[in-house]
Amino acid sequence: MKRIETDICVIGAGSGGLSVAAGAAQMGARVVLIEAGEMGGDCLNAGCVPSKALIAAAKAAEAQRHGFRGVAGMEPAVDFGGVKDHIAAVIAQIAPVDSQERFEGLGVRVIRAFGRFVGPREVEAGGYKIVGRRFVIATGSRPFVPPIAGADKVPWFTNETIFALRERPEHLIVIGGGPIGVEMAQAHRRLGSAVTVIEGAQALGREDPELAGVVLEALRAEGIVLREGQQVVRLSGVAG
Repeated sequence: MKRIETDICVIGAGSGGLSVAAGAAQMGARVVLIEAGEMGGDCLNAGCVPSKALIAAAKAAEAQRHGFRGVAGMEPAVDFGGVKDHIAAVIAQIAPVDSQERFEGLGVRVIRAFGRFVGPREVEAGGYKIVGRRFVIATGSRPFVPPIAGADKVPWFTNETIFALRERPEHLIVIGGGPIGVEMAQAHRRLGSAVTVIEGAQALGREDPELAGVVLEALRAEGIVLREGQQVVRLSGVAG
């Protein structure tokens, strides 16, 4: 196993890890960056970038419905697959900034593998033993899939998979009324899907109550069905 000695070893090439790696390398530190998945992490591939690209398309559709003074509103002709092409194009435009090639150009040693600590200052990854003065753990998170009965018998999506969906859902059921669930609900409603949000407690319950009330009222006005105080106990359905 090859040995690498470094000043800083960053585990995870998402927003946090990339920022640390770039800054440290530009200040002259020796940097090793470990990433087993996609460069750019959640933000580029399954979070901020695709969600905001989706929201932008949905906003354009909604604006067409309302028109403008002197301009009649009309129901937009939504090409759902085309919207997903737009999302992919936005990701592709930003990807070079987060790419392995760019960071190697900054002098960062990039190892595309899972890492594991084998000592207080040692990590093994991709056939290397990295000995570092400092370690930054920026491994991010994954979506939590609750253990709901029947989930193994019906198709479902998370933020890691929904952006690849190219056919518009006739009826999208969103389990969870937090900020991410709500923004996905509104975007899909504006793009033509019927949408129901099911929340076990209160939708946007961690936000300022007065501001959350304004948002939820707007969602209902757009036709989104909110079911609050309802726990999901089982999933079932038939092929559509």
